[in-house]
Amino acid sequence: MNRSLKWRLLGWTAGGMVLLLAVFAVLIYVAIERALTRGFDDALATTARAIAASVKRDHEKAEVEFDEQEMPEFRRAKRPDYYELRQDDGLVLKRSASLGDHDLGRDPGTEGVPVFLTEALPDGRPGRAVVLRFRPRSEEEHDGDGEESPAPKSASPAQQVILVVARETRALNAQLASLRWQLALAGGGTVLLVLLAASVVVRQGLKPLGALAGRIAAIREDDLSARVPPDKMPAEIEPVAARLNELLGRLEDAFQRERALTADVAHELRTPLAGMRSTVEVALSRPRGAGEYQQALRDCLEIVHQAQGMTENLLALARLDSRQIPLRPEPVRLAEFVEAVWRPHAPRAEARRIGFHNRLAADLTCTADREILAIILSNLLANAAEYTNEGGRIEVSGRAAQGAVELSFANTGCTLSADEVAHVFDRFWRGDSARTAAGVHCGLGLSLVQRAVHVMGGSIAAETDKGLFVVRAVVPVSGINRRSRI
Repeated sequence: MNRSLKWRLLGWTAGGMVLLLAVFAVLIYVAIERALTRGFDDALATTARAIAASVKRDHEKAEVEFDEQEMPEFRRAKRPDYYELRQDDGLVLKRSASLGDHDLGRDPGTEGVPVFLTEALPDGRPGRAVVLRFRPRSEEEHDGDGEESPAPKSASPAQQVILVVARETRALNAQLASLRWQLALAGGGTVLLVLLAASVVVRQGLKPLGALAGRIAAIREDDLSARVPPDKMPAEIEPVAARLNELLGRLEDAFQRERALTADVAHELRTPLAGMRSTVEVALSRPRGAGEYQQALRDCLEIVHQAQGMTENLLALARLDSRQIPLRPEPVRLAEFVEAVWRPHAPRAEARRIGFHNRLAADLTCTADREILAIILSNLLANAAEYTNEGGRIEVSGRAAQGAVELSFANTGCTLSADEVAHVFDRFWRGDSARTAAGVHCGLGLSLVQRAVHVMGGSIAAETDKGLFVVRAVVPVSGINRRSRI
């Protein structure tokens, strides 16, 4: 199946033109055919009236005073015309010599109204006949001035005469056949001219698409920053170019994130691996006591835990992005749940004299998946515990508003600027641009939180004000379908 736009346009143009020309040709042909037939019939009727005028009535008997010498068309040896005069009872009053013993059309007709018939002539030629029923004139039906007076309405049917005049339609048929050929040739020539013109128009009209395809082909896979300039394009193609540029922008961002992710993962994994290698090399550099070997193993185990935490965060992000985590919503009392999630972080916070204040109301509840909600709360609290200054404070508050719960996590000791806060949800981003803590803080916690909040149908934002870092998460109170999957 040909899916070429060019051929489709040409096909529709040619089809539409053929249809229009066919309708136009039929209308012209019908109009001309009717006009020619009407003219032919008018001439036939004139002849019939001339013959009818020669018929007189003497009392109850009709007399024909018509002389064929006056109309040679009835006396021709080849292709003559025919006429026949007969009474209602079938008695033939007179007929043309060329007719012989044949009869013409038997339609009785209506008095004074010519009836036209298409029939074969006695010698087989195609023709038309006119049937005229009339009452012969009598001498008494003339007024004193010699003008013909109207016939009395009481005339009996026996006084009526039927006149049939027939003539071949060879010339008429030839004219109509010539007209058909002329219309067919004119229509075919017009269609060819239209196709030639349409091919040029379609080719010119599709040039912008070819130019757009050329510009797209010129975009290299290693340079997605190129864009298709929408200027100098028809208005109908500008939206296509705009949408294409938007797609290229998204692809560029996706590839940049992929390259950044690859680089960041390699950097983050290289650091713990280097740490483990150096620890093992130092332990093996000379014989040591059991305690030193145990300490080296503990250091390696700590590094493994850190690397494992990063890989688990990456796996959780991948599962959230690919919608592979089933949602199991259930009622959750937020104050109790926050306390339970905080317990693993409490010893380290207490060691740094960080105060934790849970100001959530005891009855504040939402319907959520506990696993996803735990990811959100655990990462937010771990981030707060890590970056709060020594002797500072962490505060969790919340309120119900319009079918949702707004949770606020605030901690002191923030040194980020407003521009830096805008990147805290980016993957592998850290305020420590030198990555001095690489391998310890991989920069995935808040990215994971943001994705999990979005999965729950909520929103999250961060801000800083005078050393206070605040994250506000809005999650729905309820409405998660228990059968849905992310």
